[in-house]
Amino acid sequence: MFLFDEAKKNHYEVLGIANTATEAEIKGAYFKLVRKYQPDRFPEEFKEIRAAYETLRDGQKRAEYDAIGHLPDSVAPLFHEARRFDRLGRRDKAKELYQIILKSHPELDHVREEYAFSLSADDKTGKASEAWEELCRRHPDNPRYARELGHCYFDRGWHKKAQAEARRSLALDRSSIESWFLLISSMVEGLKNSPSMWDELGASTNEALEAVKEVKTNEWEKIYLHAHAFLTGGIENIDKAGKHLREIIRLIREGGREGRNKGHLALREILTLVPANSLAALYPDLKEMADLLPDLPGLIRGKLDAVRLAFDIEGLVKKKYHEIFRDLFRILNSDMEEDEDELEVIAIEYHLLEDKKTFDPQLRRLKEEYPELYALHGSFFNTALRTRDPEKMLYQRMKKYKKSARKNAAYDDGEEEEPDSAPPETVRRSQPKVGRNDPCPCGSGRKYKHCCGA
Repeated sequence: MFLFDEAKKNHYEVLGIANTATEAEIKGAYFKLVRKYQPDRFPEEFKEIRAAYETLRDGQKRAEYDAIGHLPDSVAPLFHEARRFDRLGRRDKAKELYQIILKSHPELDHVREEYAFSLSADDKTGKASEAWEELCRRHPDNPRYARELGHCYFDRGWHKKAQAEARRSLALDRSSIESWFLLISSMVEGLKNSPSMWDELGASTNEALEAVKEVKTNEWEKIYLHAHAFLTGGIENIDKAGKHLREIIRLIREGGREGRNKGHLALREILTLVPANSLAALYPDLKEMADLLPDLPGLIRGKLDAVRLAFDIEGLVKKKYHEIFRDLFRILNSDMEEDEDELEVIAIEYHLLEDKKTFDPQLRRLKEEYPELYALHGSFFNTALRTRDPEKMLYQRMKKYKKSARKNAAYDDGEEEEPDSAPPETVRRSQPKVGRNDPCPCGSGRKYKHCCGA
């Protein structure tokens, strides 16, 4: 007797699992059934069990089945046509057909899902949100629907709502890399309005990495999580920061095109948000990471070059250069935004000039071994090497230092005059100008220089 009747053709029902079942649950249900319905005794039942398992175990086949699994004959052609229009980019036509189907069959959730995806792809995030909200109401225990609704909220700029949906999705499935990705992305956007969230972001990132440790599907998504663990964990712990970078490198190598795409984002955030001098010790790993990513923008290349210079700077002392060069280049390789930096550079220049006999040989060696570092302050170095009158340069540096120090002190005391926003008012004489040899205007008959102008 055939145990699976015609009304029970749904693959999920055949295996006795929910349509949100995991890979492990599908596999467990299958082996439990085949032990009960052995192929030699129940060939028909086994065939149906096997068909259900073969479809649902394969991610692509399962997605296709979920989309078109059990459409009524009256709407199946419309649905196939709508999906064809979607693939061709003719989304207005696709959405029109989805709406026709849903008007007569509002219970077809997989059609509503395709309709929501089509709306999102067409940047109709308002209507897409409504579609996902309806699906979430119908299936409150479906983590994927909660995540997709969160993505819609994120695209609309509703980052707190996106966080809430990400957390709801994670409460249902903590191993979802995509949901953690949505949560972290939403929190990053929230930092713009609430910098105090930085510690919370770091805690969530570490929690995410722990939760997805054993997940092997879509592993390239972990690149983003490791990048934020790197940023929020602080790079003072070089060993820990290096581990995150090396894990990103591994994921880029194994992640194909998607891994490279995520790698671009990770490298951009690291180089943009962390000063070059702070990344110096990690340059070899960053260089290896960059070599895996083709077509890096010029801005990112420039940031990486700054890190390379910082790496060379930190190695100067090991190469027997005086530490004063390291201190100077650290300042020059930053943006020198502070007035104190300018004072320190002047003080270092003074010291180099004061002891030329000691530093000139190192300057010449620096020019040969590290031309790019030398070029950071090449104008001063060249003049210092050529000059035969270091006393004059010393005097100029001392004068400049005192002037800058006075300016900073006046600014700190609030005495510095603000520059005028408009040119000074012109003062006009009330009487005509009188030359010294002209007759005096008082009427004495004498020259002005011998009278009132004396």
